Amino acid sequence: MPLVLAMAAVALAGCATKAPEDDPARIALLKDANDRLRERLEKAAARDPLVAAALADRGQVVLAMRSGLIEELAGNVARRYLDRVTVDLSEIEGHSSGKLRRKTFLGRIKVGEWSVSVDLGTLRGHLRAGAPRVSLRGPDLIDVELPVDVEETEGDATVHLAWDSAGLANVVCKDFELTREIRGRILAQRLLVSGALRLQNTGDSLTATPVFPDRRIRLKLDLTTRSWGVVEAALRSQDTSGKCGTLMDPDKGLVRLRALAARGIKVGLPDSVFRAVSLPARLQKAVRVSQRTVELRLKAESLRIETATLWSSVSVEVQASTNP
Repeated sequence: MPLVLAMAAVALAGCATKAPEDDPARIALLKDANDRLRERLEKAAARDPLVAAALADRGQVVLAMRSGLIEELAGNVARRYLDRVTVDLSEIEGHSSGKLRRKTFLGRIKVGEWSVSVDLGTLRGHLRAGAPRVSLRGPDLIDVELPVDVEETEGDATVHLAWDSAGLANVVCKDFELTREIRGRILAQRLLVSGALRLQNTGDSLTATPVFPDRRIRLKLDLTTRSWGVVEAALRSQDTSGKCGTLMDPDKGLVRLRALAARGIKVGLPDSVFRAVSLPARLQKAVRVSQRTVELRLKAESLRIETATLWSSVSVEVQASTNP
């Protein structure tokens, strides 16, 4: 601060008492004062890493943002991606299948294959984003960990059960396919979505582009109590000697189905929510000088993250005016 005041005092003194152009003593005095102030400025700048970094940048206009501010901005950007987002599951189908083997006097043999698929119908997933964790990672990346809360919702669904007997089992066990209308639930849960924001200096602004390689989330599902009863009744309807009573175990079938629901299903997040945004740090491309507008050409020079600071710089050129 004393250095700045000294420079201002010299400038004001020169304006208040204009020396004659032919006064060499006065000019020499001012030049000496200017040299001494410049030397003090250079020494002070050399001791301050922030100022030294700014002076070393090749750009004419240098912007420095401390980590706290840029992390707060990045966090707000990331949170907007997945806050109050609805995921449509109408075209999603959960599927699982397996082989059933039984121990016989001939050893363990395959008796059939089972499969189950669930059409999620009118189910919708409603997401709300929590407070993200962000950290700067050079040279131009900001890592993001975003907690997302999934609200519990309920909707119509359809379950399709199938059994295909194999080998000798065909003699005592008939194949079957069953379809039942049910009610499904998306359980309340918290997920963690990880990715990054890539910063870019466009010249007149800074942009942040989301980098989330895996844009899928796993939603845990369940059926209503009544719907589990419908599924159980469908399995037990085949548990007779004339059908598959000698081989199928409805209780084990229900265990498999509940495990499938608990494991959940992966759902892709809409690409439309991941969009590039401009950060609130923008340079004007024109200035007013003496009642005239002077157009500027801005060229990006540097963008880097170092010593917990985001650095961005541009070079400036005055565009030739076609107006008289």
